[in-house]
This record gives sequence, C-alpha cells and structure tokens, in this order.
Amino acid sequence: MTGFYEANAEQFLKDTRDVDTTALRNRFLAALPQTLAHTARILDAGTGSGRDARAFRRAGYRVAAFDASPAMVEAATDFAQIPVRHLRFEDFAWNSPFEGIWACASLLHVSREDLPAVICRLADHLVTDGILYASFKLGTGERQKDGRHFTDMTEETLSSLLDECPTLRQATVWRSEDCRAERKEDIWLNALLRKS
Repeated sequence: MTGFYEANAEQFLKDTRDVDTTALRNRFLAALPQTLAHTARILDAGTGSGRDARAFRRAGYRVAAFDASPAMVEAATDFAQIPVRHLRFEDFAWNSPFEGIWACASLLHVSREDLPAVICRLADHLVTDGILYASFKLGTGERQKDGRHFTDMTEETLSSLLDECPTLRQATVWRSEDCRAERKEDIWLNALLRKS
C-alpha cells in the first residue's frame, strides 16, 4: 500500500499540497469542544503532504501527525514544520488525548474488516466531546486502484460501521465534490463524529 506513495511521492505532493480544504477544516474546527477550541490538540491522522497539519499549526493549534509512508513522513515533517511519526492506522497508539482527530482522505485506505477496530482506537484517544473528522469516497464495497486499497462509504454503511464503535456518534454527515478542479466528478462522504 505505501509502495504507491514511495514510488509516486513527488507527483502526489504536487497534486495535493495546494488543494484548498479550508471549508472542510473550518467545519471541523467549529465542531471542536468549545471550552478548549482555541488551544485544542489536533492529530492529523494520515497526514500525507502535511498540508492540513501545517494549516492547523499556523492557526495556533497544537498539532501532531502521522503517516504510513516514509516518503510522506519526510515531506510532511518538512512542510508542516512538526515532527511527523511513521505509523499505520492498524498500529495506532499515542501517549496523549486530542480534542480533534483529522482523517482527511486517509481512513479510506483501511480495509472494511479493520475499520471498526481502527476507528474505536482513534476514539479512545479523543477527550469526551472530542471530534473525529473522516472522509471517504462515496460508494459501496472495497476496491484496489493504482496499488492502493479503497474502502468506500455511503451514509448507510457509515452508520453500520459506527454501530461497531459505540463511543462515537454522528454529529454531521454530508457529501461534497472533490476539492481538486480536475476531479469534480468524484463525490466524497464527510463525517464529523463526536465522542460521547
């Protein structure tokens, strides 16, 4: 899976680093626990280029990040100016909790079989009332494309997935076009999930 990013790092960074995800980030930030909103600890889970980690850091948040690809870890550490850990979702563990976890276009690479355990583990690292943002390509089932695994989601399959992680509840779910102009036909399912 990480082989794609190792082999295509330069092109992937070029294609994703400048994508404008401001609207998505703003919805996530507005949902953070309000008593801590301006000092929130945010984890960028599967940070890729480090684009969003950098934006959160520049906005004054305390940011941590990880990625499964060594090439992305190196690029994101440099771009976001924070230490990025080399870590897979399936092996995720952290030594501190977060008010928000940002998993933009990253959890979709986890197999459906492994997703419940992964999402529950992420939820375990949220404070009460904390927010997990996740986005998946709209669709059903799992597929392989360009050497990468994709697990697609609909509102119904996401709801079913959350039945397996009772500490999270849907705060908001919405669909959006891809933020990249050349991929406007791709539809994404976005979710803000709150820890109860």
